[in-house]
Amino acid sequence: MPIYKYECTEKGHEFTDMCSISDRKKERPCTQCGSVGVYKPTFEASFQYGENYKSIAADRHRWNLRENKRLNTKGKSYA
Repeated sequence: MPIYKYECTEKGHEFTDMCSISDRKKERPCTQCGSVGVYKPTFEASFQYGENYKSIAADRHRWNLRENKRLNTKGKSYA
């Protein structure tokens, strides 16, 4: 199971908890003061594209087209 970061809503404490991906957005009790902690998205625990990885290829394709136009080349892949 992955480890996710949470932040206390009252005092701003940061803590981690291990849970399934489907339960990561549920509130957790703060380990220091016991108040409600909410999920804090981080680079380690979340991805820019969420669950739709098709857009990664589309972005790479657009980037290659832009680089080909900028460098005046044809069909070369830069990524």
